[in-house]
Amino acid sequence: MAGLLAQTDRRAAYGGLALGATSLAEVAELAKLRPPAAAAAPQKLTDGRIAAFDCEKRTYTLLDDTFRLAVQAEVNVSGRGSGDGAGSYCRHGRLTSIPGKAEVCSRVLAVVKDSLEPGVTCSEAKVNAICGAWFDDWVSPCRALVDEGLSRGNESGTTFERV
Repeated sequence: MAGLLAQTDRRAAYGGLALGATSLAEVAELAKLRPPAAAAAPQKLTDGRIAAFDCEKRTYTLLDDTFRLAVQAEVNVSGRGSGDGAGSYCRHGRLTSIPGKAEVCSRVLAVVKDSLEPGVTCSEAKVNAICGAWFDDWVSPCRALVDEGLSRGNESGTTFERV
């Protein structure tokens, strides 16, 4: 999430949406962005599940629970209060390695799994990007999610969904 908001245009677009902008024109005006940036930034916020786009109304809205879910994921990974050791595998909201101990690995992978929307089939590229946001070697969490039965892919491996 910090990566999504690290770029000035995206922070400005977020601010515009927070101030009530819903259309690209309103985002551009409130955020003082040029049209190309005003179009790209909300799309990136939508891709990162900080905002949502209503295709019928052609409007953007901020997702209210994004930051709450991010904090919840951090607490789950860090194991605050539980002393399960999962926190030693996470630094700055990213995995440093995939735990070898099955119990700890399950806890960490459950948080990664929560990054996939339930009931939504994702392209391989999207799942790779989500896993890459957690870990530089995105193949490892992708494979571990399938191996642990937390996600499944189609026969060709081109789409995946959360289990």
